[in-house]
Amino acid sequence: MFALNICLALNLIILFIAFFFRKNNTLPNKILALILLDTAISFLGNATIVGGYFTNFPYLFFLCWCTSSFFGPLFFTYTCLFTGSCLNLKHPIWISGFLVSAFGLSFPVTYLMLPALERPGFVQSLLSEPLPWQMTVINIFGMLTIWASVFASAGKIRQYRKRLVSTVSNLEKTKLAFITQFVILGLVLTLATSVLYVFLPQYLVEYLYLPCLITFIYFFILFYSFRHHAIFTTETYEQFLKDTLPASEEMVKDEINVTSVHQDELLLLAQRIEAYLTESGIYTNPDLTLGILARGMRMSSDKISAVINKQMNKNFFDLINEKRVEKAKELLEGKINILTIEAIAYEAGFNSRASFYRAFKKCTTFTPSEYLSKPAPVFLAAK
Repeated sequence: MFALNICLALNLIILFIAFFFRKNNTLPNKILALILLDTAISFLGNATIVGGYFTNFPYLFFLCWCTSSFFGPLFFTYTCLFTGSCLNLKHPIWISGFLVSAFGLSFPVTYLMLPALERPGFVQSLLSEPLPWQMTVINIFGMLTIWASVFASAGKIRQYRKRLVSTVSNLEKTKLAFITQFVILGLVLTLATSVLYVFLPQYLVEYLYLPCLITFIYFFILFYSFRHHAIFTTETYEQFLKDTLPASEEMVKDEINVTSVHQDELLLLAQRIEAYLTESGIYTNPDLTLGILARGMRMSSDKISAVINKQMNKNFFDLINEKRVEKAKELLEGKINILTIEAIAYEAGFNSRASFYRAFKKCTTFTPSEYLSKPAPVFLAAK
């Protein structure tokens, strides 16, 4: 168990250095690095116990129990940075983490107050049941904080996704898939850890099973981070914020009261939006947002959103993709011998083959290739 914990700790420290001190760094990278460091400190604390080095490095073990409470707040903060929110140390989750950490300070105080002859017995209690009561209390409240962080993160994503599809026409750039997978993995880790604590001896969970589980989960988190290009440079993070800015702004607005707009006005505005989209072809802009459309039509974003949602019974994301699919169908029928399907997708306003295929299938029930293979009557029926 000593070799396992020390090797995992060293690997995580190396990753922490790589993420925290990289050039052109950004706050999300640093928060992810701190999550790795927080876990590495826990593994180093474990190693001092299972390796018999507690008397040499007692405060390293106590440090890990004071810092372990920050895993949940850091996890929540990382999610917030991907959903348009800022770092807020006054959030209840952070306050909970600080309180648990403050309680962790009682651990070394208890040890220091023990007579010298009783300290070896204290060390032995760290390797058998029952563990010191402070460890149990920290674990219970620490897990509650992590559960709160996971649920709060899921709520953030749910709210943010709703805003995105109402304001951004291209979800591919928003990293929504990555942060959703990140929270799902966090949920799996939290659930599995809770089950282990219930059914297995606490010391085995701390020193053996949990390090193995965390390593497995972190492997997937890092894999998805690179796969979805979520390891930012300053430039790419600024572009990410720019791409998701409309939804971030919507997060701080109240929902518009659509009942304040008369039905006749909604109908006229819907016709005006349809006409503008068709005549201007603005939907072929892959970076189109509700704000850009509003500026082009010289209308408020709130009013356009109300019309799309109430009168057209859809969201901005679906409306724009429907227009793009109609454009793609025209190009498929007229330019398929000149352009590739990928080129047609880009010309219609999609920024990737995958997003084009998903939208096309949703609107027509066919893939582009299937659509082309159908006879002419099917073309007409699909329009």
